[in-house]
Amino acid sequence: MTYQNNKTPKISIVIVNYKVAESLAEALCSLREVHLFDQCEVIIVDNASGDNSRKQITARFPEIHWIQLKNNIGFGKACNVGARQASGDFLLLLNPDTVVSQDVLTSCLDFSNKNPDAGMIGPKILNPDGSLQASCRRSFPTPSTALFYFSGLSRLFPRSKRLGQYNLTYMDDNVAAQVDAISGSFMFMPLSVFREVGGFDEQFFMYGEDIDLCWRIRKKGYTIWYNPSIQIIHTKGKSSTKRLVRSRIAFYEAMIIFTKKYRAYHEGFFPKWLIFMGIIFQASINIGAILVKASFAAITDVILINSTFLALNQLMYRNHLITHSYLDNSLSRTIAIHLALSTSFLFMFLYNGVYSPRNYSFKSGFLSGILSSTLFLSFSFSSQLIPVSTKIAAVPLVIALVLVLWRETFPRLSSRIKEKMFSPVKVLLIGDGPLIRNLVDNFEQKKSHLITGIVLCCDKETTGTIEGYPVLGKIDNLKVILQQNSIDTIVIATEQPWYSYIIENIAGSQKKILDIRWVPQHVFSLEKDQVPGIIPLQSFS
Repeated sequence: MTYQNNKTPKISIVIVNYKVAESLAEALCSLREVHLFDQCEVIIVDNASGDNSRKQITARFPEIHWIQLKNNIGFGKACNVGARQASGDFLLLLNPDTVVSQDVLTSCLDFSNKNPDAGMIGPKILNPDGSLQASCRRSFPTPSTALFYFSGLSRLFPRSKRLGQYNLTYMDDNVAAQVDAISGSFMFMPLSVFREVGGFDEQFFMYGEDIDLCWRIRKKGYTIWYNPSIQIIHTKGKSSTKRLVRSRIAFYEAMIIFTKKYRAYHEGFFPKWLIFMGIIFQASINIGAILVKASFAAITDVILINSTFLALNQLMYRNHLITHSYLDNSLSRTIAIHLALSTSFLFMFLYNGVYSPRNYSFKSGFLSGILSSTLFLSFSFSSQLIPVSTKIAAVPLVIALVLVLWRETFPRLSSRIKEKMFSPVKVLLIGDGPLIRNLVDNFEQKKSHLITGIVLCCDKETTGTIEGYPVLGKIDNLKVILQQNSIDTIVIATEQPWYSYIIENIAGSQKKILDIRWVPQHVFSLEKDQVPGIIPLQSFS
């Protein structure tokens, strides 16, 4: 257990989960390494994930308190549910897509004791590549700051105190400072303060509730602090990527709610209707870009479906395999044929999850193609849209094959082009067990990757080689190793605690790490003959 049942915990940690069990498990693993974890209670509020999150997490972390909701009630409201069960002196609201360093809680408590007027403390938040996540400290949004941010002026002139207000980019990110607001991914505060202001405003479903809470805490006379000595890694928007368009809509809805609620405090020359029009305009651009990006596969399919049908029909007609070209029909009939063909394939591919990277496979794609062909031919023959012909019947099947083949060949082709055009990905392996040898074999088979060296996690001799690759040192010296070597990817293969080493060292490195991957914990418990040939790797992305 994280704390003795007959004692009151010092800190209550509330985490809201929505379909991110793997990320939540990593967050909890990092929390177990934290100093003072034995004085904490952990409350997980599940927002009706509808998966096996509860079974998966409670089996590995029996010390947590799990609250299962029947509906997704939103982030702020779910936090309030968890906070009502909290019994600690302090409350930490933590996102499930974070990992924390060992000293986060001691640093928070020390800072809170030295600053009794602190109503909330936020950390220096790092992206998985080690760069600063700009949203970890913010000013309250006003029409002018929003204009400078969304127009790109704040990115062009980040050091300008006037133009860089939105994310306070003009401030030194290594110096503690009072700010207007911090990120909702990590909020540490006295539980009494959270309850004094009434918790989160539940009209915010997702987004905006953190800024609103900061506003109300400051209005009570407390201060909001950004403290860079507290560091975490945050994979931004892991839950929201499950429903990307819906999450963007929620973001702009939150902007409208916040503007309506606090418009009176920000008087200016911008009329209310112009502010709302600006929000709607920005939302249209943002959501439109998401839809276009998400529709790439469907747009490609429509082009291939119709061009292949046209090409095959003309080829068969010119070679006298068919006596009639569908192009000889009226324009309306020709359009109807193409609409029926495209609709049949798009509907069946959507229905069978072909457009979902998680669900796609060669089998599912080809089967969906056959079903699409059957649907199109059944409709077209019965409605006499096209004449009954065995040769014509083969055309949709060829189209199905074309659609599957482009899905199979495009990723491989793009990967090979990258191999030819770009330098190999430089990999640093961290670990010292037998799995290192397996990983060496895995990466040697990838021509796109090059192992730079190996970093040890134990007290073994730090000179020499392992499997022909130099031992660059111990994990304690990771910062120096990263500065001395050009590294694109870190791969971690150790059961020992590593989160703090990574957080502290990538934060201090001037070189960005493109990717951080690690061997899942369950692999270490496998017998030697059960270890898969290709070692699975997890990542923040």
